[in-house]
Amino acid sequence: MASIRTARVTAAVSALPLATALFCGVATADSGALADDGSIATATNSEADALGSGVGGDNFGNSATTQQQATGFGAVNESNTAQVNGPAVVNQGDDNVAIAFTPLW
Repeated sequence: MASIRTARVTAAVSALPLATALFCGVATADSGALADDGSIATATNSEADALGSGVGGDNFGNSATTQQQATGFGAVNESNTAQVNGPAVVNQGDDNVAIAFTPLW
């Protein structure tokens, strides 16, 4: 009986790294572009906010601005950040990527 218990304990302990690898992961947020059904997203335009912060217009010293929001139908969650020290030109843009999923089996 002791050998059976020892074998069970050994099997359980040796399975822990595999279970940890299978159940650990990185969480990511989806705005609804890939989630599709039942998702909610909104899009906002903060160009005026960026211009008023000093990053989009004249900049005198350190300045940074960040805008991120996506709630409502059809919006995409994008983070736009710009930071400069002194007068500088910021050429910033976003590109969209299309992802197509195919069945593996």
